[in-house]
Amino acid sequence: MWTLFFTFVVYWLVAFVGCFTVVEMAQDALYDEVTPRAGLKVTLASLILAATMTYFHPSFDSMFTANILGTVFQAIIWFGVFTLVLQFHPWHALGLGLLLMCLVSPLATMGVDSMLAPDAQASRVRAGTTPAVTKPVRESLAPAGAAPKAAAPATP
Repeated sequence: MWTLFFTFVVYWLVAFVGCFTVVEMAQDALYDEVTPRAGLKVTLASLILAATMTYFHPSFDSMFTANILGTVFQAIIWFGVFTLVLQFHPWHALGLGLLLMCLVSPLATMGVDSMLAPDAQASRVRAGTTPAVTKPVRESLAPAGAAPKAAAPATP
């Protein structure tokens, strides 16, 4: 349950930042003004998009191959959110929504996957199976039989 909640929160934060940036920049550039109550609209839009991304879990490796139907359905949802909630014109919503979907969804999934992936070293430490003595990263350049020279005493 906590994994699903954490996944949703990460997706929501990334979608919120992406949508807020696009709304502030694109609506000012395209329409010379930002729609009223933009913060509330972006919050609602990012909640819808985060729920969609949590369900479909899009990734770069399967987004356009094995999971193409999920990508098409997700593109329809992104277009609808950008048109109806964020109030872009349909052609602008099509371009910006699909562009943001192709950028934000897989990048957020990479973040979720990297944070939720099991860490092999942490599991070894918890289990107590780490080696007691670790090898140094670098070895000495001196020959194996040569003893290190003692430092000369400092003269006052």
